This record gives sequence, C-alpha cells and structure tokens, in this order.
Amino acid sequence: MPAEPCADLGAGLAEADIVTCATTAREPVVRGARVRPGTHVDLVGAFTPEMRECDDALLALASVFVDTRAGAFREAGDLLHAIDGGAIGREHVRAELAELCAGRHAGRRTTDEITVFKSVGTALEDLCAARLVYARAVSSRE
Repeated sequence: MPAEPCADLGAGLAEADIVTCATTAREPVVRGARVRPGTHVDLVGAFTPEMRECDDALLALASVFVDTRAGAFREAGDLLHAIDGGAIGREHVRAELAELCAGRHAGRRTTDEITVFKSVGTALEDLCAARLVYARAVSSRE
C-alpha cells in the first residue's frame, strides 16, 4: 500500500483515506473538523496521559477502537483528555483490537463512518510482530 508523508497537514487530512499519526505531541495534531467522512485514523503515539495527537472533536465524531481498554484508560492522553472534558465517555470505546481480530466485533458499520484506532502499545502487539518477522525470515530461507 503506498504511503505518503504530507507537508500540508490540512490538505492531507482533507484527502486521506487513512491517517497514521505517531508522535509524542502534547497538543492535538489531528483535528476532527479536518478529517473527512470515511477516514480511518491510527493514533499510535501519545502513549502517556500528558500527550495527545488528536482533539476531542475527532474522538466525539469517530467510532473508537483501542489495543486494550486497560492500557488506553490508563495511558492514552487523547482519550483521557476527551473523557475528562466530557466530550466522550468510556463507553465511547467500541472494542479492543483482540475483539476485532477474533470477529467478536464487526468494526466499521458504514462507508462514511470515521474510525480511530488508539494504541498505547502492548506486549501482544510486539509478540505478533515478532512472529510475523520470524515466519517471513524462515520462509525466505526455504
């Protein structure tokens, strides 16, 4: 899948189908008013309560999925700020990554739905990535 960095964030958000943000920002970088319907946003930075990559408006507009609720509600500044400010409640998080992968939750419901995946990192994600790398390394030797 081709990926491109963008020099003009506003223009990039207006055109993107998928936005991946991996920063240590303490102020929102991705604003809900700039994200178009149908966009998926990955927020994989901002892994402490003091950090945030998106504003409350994005989370309020979006269906939110997390790697784990326990980690997200303890560490994800994006979510914690939005909850503390009253923009969303804890129930706004629709599912965990494991629920999506196991098919216990369908994920996106409509083509114009904005979805957000918020990750603070888990050992399970690291293990899956390591298994994938190992499997590819072994298959390339065969």
